[in-house]
Amino acid sequence: MSPIFVRLAIPAVCFAAALILRNWFISHGLNNPTEDLTFLLLNLPYILLALSALLALLSEHAVEAGISLCMLCAYWLVQTQLQVPLETQPAGQIYYLLNLLLPCLIFAYAFLPEQSYRQPLGLAAIALAPVIIILLARIMAFDSQLFFASAQQALGNPVFSHLSAASSALYLIVFGVCLGLCIYRQQTLESSLLGCTLITYSTFGWIHLSHISAFMFSAIGVLLSINLIISLLTIGYRDELTQIGNRRALKQSAKNLRGSYSVAMVDADYFKKINDQYGHDLGDQALRVIAGLLRKTADGAKPFRYGGEEFCLLFKGKSRQEVIDTLENIRQAIANYDMVIRDKKHRPRASKQGEKRRGASRRNGDLRLTVSIGVASSDNSGQFDQVLKKADKALYRAKARGRNRVQAA
Repeated sequence: MSPIFVRLAIPAVCFAAALILRNWFISHGLNNPTEDLTFLLLNLPYILLALSALLALLSEHAVEAGISLCMLCAYWLVQTQLQVPLETQPAGQIYYLLNLLLPCLIFAYAFLPEQSYRQPLGLAAIALAPVIIILLARIMAFDSQLFFASAQQALGNPVFSHLSAASSALYLIVFGVCLGLCIYRQQTLESSLLGCTLITYSTFGWIHLSHISAFMFSAIGVLLSINLIISLLTIGYRDELTQIGNRRALKQSAKNLRGSYSVAMVDADYFKKINDQYGHDLGDQALRVIAGLLRKTADGAKPFRYGGEEFCLLFKGKSRQEVIDTLENIRQAIANYDMVIRDKKHRPRASKQGEKRRGASRRNGDLRLTVSIGVASSDNSGQFDQVLKKADKALYRAKARGRNRVQAA
């Protein structure tokens, strides 16, 4: 399943689930619930949003913690200030201001760099929403009529339920920005912000429906927690440099192996010399190039970074003879790839200018990558660790026989 599809599907599923659950409870008599059920329902968003904030703080995701607190503050305002007709004061003003502030805050969170809560920007992300709400409360306490006329005018000319044209436009702009960032960056943060925009807009548009805020903000808490868990799993099972699976992911995949399979160990030749001569930045670039070519030319095999300059390819349901040609194609693709080493000091800062001068800038030399590959097959017998050791031994034989070659066990 495409990662982009997952990122877009999670907010939509949480939003739909909240609507379905609310309608189901209403149809089963939630309009007259017991006191205990009402207490649980109204406090569930506090619990879920607090848990997502705690999870974000423990995993050093300050922006996600800030979003969780922002949504928690918004829900608190809904429950304490907006349970009366919006025509009354200050409910109308709070509703009007909240729906101008929320999309702006979500927009700000979309462009805040991810930081630890121990860093100044991380602390700013966490404190952003509570500080703004406190400041507005103090302003309104000083002059209760400050936003009254604007709020009355907006409530008198709504676009969606009670939402003004300005609020609806802001939500639409932020939704479009978050959608674009979600597709471009493919990160869980943008997926969370996309869901927050959709769900808060719907909540305040349907604010007249009974218990709508409890279900919707509970959905936000679930959404934020799911995306944080996905982010943590990605960190645990994906190599940060090459964006392919790491050794832990390989071991997890090995648990699900059945029948015949083949394992290939791929090692970059003379990699220490590359680091020593050109520096670790170019060494990292070389590893990313190899990982990218493995993904493109592996013919259905799953690539993993095993450690250092060593990679592993897992061919499910294929024998050693069936993968030899694929491995040879991989070896040739890497050997034929030209890495041009440019003088960064003389490279133009503007990307367009750099494209015009491509090939004309000063070069320190060209780097030709090669890899040695060892492959072994399970042949319906033997443990994965044993097959991996056989492939590793075959790799060392390929190294001993001159490198840049494929060697079968």
